[in-house]
Formats: sequence, C-alpha cells, structure tokens
Amino acid sequence: MSNAIYGRMRPFAHVITLDEARAIVANAARPITRVEPVTLLDAPGRVLAEEVHAAINVPAFDRAMMDGYAVRMADTKGASAAAPARLQLVDALFAGAAPERALAPGECVEIATGAPIPSGADAVVMVEETERHDQAVHIRTAARERQHIAPQGSDIHIGDLVLRAGEVLSAAKVGALAALGLARVPVYARPRVVIFSTGNEVVEPGQASTAASVYDVNRFTLTALVSAHGGHPQPRPPVSDDLDALGRAFDEACDADVLVCSGGSSVGERDLLLDVIRARGDVLFHGIAVKPGKPTAFARVGSTILFGMPGNPTSCLTNGYVLLVPLLRAMARLPPWMPATVRARLGTRVSSPPDRHQFYPVRVDGDVATPVFKGSGDITSLSQADGYFEIPAGSGSMEVGTEVVVRLFEVRGA
Repeated sequence: MSNAIYGRMRPFAHVITLDEARAIVANAARPITRVEPVTLLDAPGRVLAEEVHAAINVPAFDRAMMDGYAVRMADTKGASAAAPARLQLVDALFAGAAPERALAPGECVEIATGAPIPSGADAVVMVEETERHDQAVHIRTAARERQHIAPQGSDIHIGDLVLRAGEVLSAAKVGALAALGLARVPVYARPRVVIFSTGNEVVEPGQASTAASVYDVNRFTLTALVSAHGGHPQPRPPVSDDLDALGRAFDEACDADVLVCSGGSSVGERDLLLDVIRARGDVLFHGIAVKPGKPTAFARVGSTILFGMPGNPTSCLTNGYVLLVPLLRAMARLPPWMPATVRARLGTRVSSPPDRHQFYPVRVDGDVATPVFKGSGDITSLSQADGYFEIPAGSGSMEVGTEVVVRLFEVRGA
C-alpha cells in the first residue's frame, strides 16, 4: 500500500501556554480516597490515612540508658574516687530479662542499656565510674535521683497522638509505628496508572527488530517515573495504529485512575489517539507551546485522567516530569516535587523558538552547564543530562557564560 494515502495532516486546533496546561492539569487532580492496609515493610513513602494514637507506653517500663549498675541513690551519698561507696553485687540484668527481686539497701545490680530497672533502684551509675572487686562494686561518684533512667512512657505515653493522617511515612515514622507494636497501618492507595506505547513501528525490547521498527522506550521511562512519584504503574504491551486496537486498549484501562499513552498525539493521518478519546470522553487540551513536547493531549474519560504523550522519548519524558509528576503527587497526597537546583553558567550558546517555552537538558560539570539536547527522538538527550533549565517563550538565544538555574533530575551522588 502506498504511503501517499497518509499524506493528509490534521493541524493542532489550538495550542495553549505551559502555564495554562499546568493549571488545567492541577484542576483535574483529585486526591485518591481509597484506603488499604500495608505492612510496615511496605509503609515507607506511603501516606497515612488515619491518626495513630498510642495504645501502650514507650518504653513500657523504666529502663537503663547506660551500661553500669542500678543503685539506690541514698547508698552513694558522698561517694568519691578517694572514698567510694561499697555495694554488694546481687544480680545482673540484660535487655529482655525481667528483674527477679527488689534491690535492698547496700546492694547493686549490674545492668545493660535497655534493661528494666529493678524495684528499689532509683539511679544508674555508668560502669566507667565504678570499680569491680569480685562481688563488691566501688561507686566513685554520688548518683543523682533517676540518673541514666528512661522512665516508663517518657518517649510515647498511652493516648498520645503519634502520627497524623496525611503524613508521609518516613523511616523514622515507620519506626514509631513499630515501637507501638503495630504490624500493619492504613494508608491511601496509590493512583493506578496504565501505561502503553502506540505505533506499528514499536516492538518489545528482546524481540527481533526490522529496518523500520523501534524498541519501546517510553513504557519503561514512564513506568520508572510513575514508581518514583507515588503511582502504581501497570505497563501494557505496545498497541498498533488501529482504531479498534486503540479502542480495546482504552476500554481495558477504564478502571485506572490515570492512563498514559505515548505516540499518536501528533497531527499525522495515523495519529488516531484524539479520535479514540473524543469517542469516549472530553479532550481538555491538545498541544502546548513548549519544546520538546508540543503534541501533548490531556483528557478525561469517565473517571480516568488521560495523558497522550508525544512518541519521541525526550518529549515524552520531559512532559512526564513537567506535567505527569505534579498530577500524580497531588493524587497520591504527596508534597509537591521540589527538585534540587544548582546555578551554573552555559558552556555553549543556545537558542530557542520565540513562540515556545523550552526545556533544555544539560550536563553539569562544576559550575558549567553543557547542553546535551540532540533531538526529541533521542533518549540520550536526557540519559546523559543531570537536569534541565528553562528558556521562557520570547527569550531567544542565551550566550556562553549566561547563568542558569538547573533543576536536577536526581540527587547527585546518590
């Protein structure tokens, strides 16, 4: 079949600004209300769905904060290196062992950090301030009442509000949950994100390629991005440029919170994405005045939010960072992504289309930012970049030595 039948193009009806696109995406974001229990091992990074109040004291008993000897403060009154108090050693306590007897006047108990304080003792003397002589212990300093003792409930008391709903569970917060003895915790569900690439030319990595095929890149970059920003990715195989195939792929993803497909969002005769969307829902915008990433569509199909990303890998991933990430984090109830930034000076002159906001990927070496953008279809434009800087519409060229603010994709050195 001749390629001539695919010569008709369907230009963008209306291209909006980046700020307009961001506002539309932000307005469409609805925080997930589903709640699910997860184990503490799966809790880091998740968002707590309910307040957590303490049902127990932490610590559950008075415990030693130092290795040494549990004593009665009165027995050490006036003790010094020159005139130590002499106490009788009657027991040894280690973490996990309960005291078997109360401490009587003139006695002491060897005690390890974390072990429970025996009844009758009201201080712990560090081992460095003592001297052992068989079953006699010489105390070389007078103890203060409650010295080196963590009281029962001193960390968390029964009834305390330990964590609030909506908090992102860090390692330390998961530790607090573990200290309360909780095995599972209710968290908000992550947004379900179906991801697939479209195009007759797209084949799976690992399969044999032809002279006219390309390996699927976007499904993997988008899956990694979604995982890193609070989503639950559900990648699917590539879908051919066919109305029926695209329709089935859409219908099979109708239970997703977000559908992200790449390719088919441009203006070619075979770019059928908009036809499929309009038959099922509402297109909120198609076309953004940015470079790369102009042919981006955003829509709602029922309760599912849809991104039609450009097929070119750099365009797709760039708009993933700029538009998809803020949407996902809002839906996942995560705080806005605030990438680390560095200031650097351009190593080469760059230019930008006057009518588009450009994202320019760069490699940062010391205080020099070296542009690495090759083209929208080149994944190395981003894989070799540390981050990007922005050139607002109408800025034109930027000369060598111009200071730019580079937003880093990842924490450098991590």
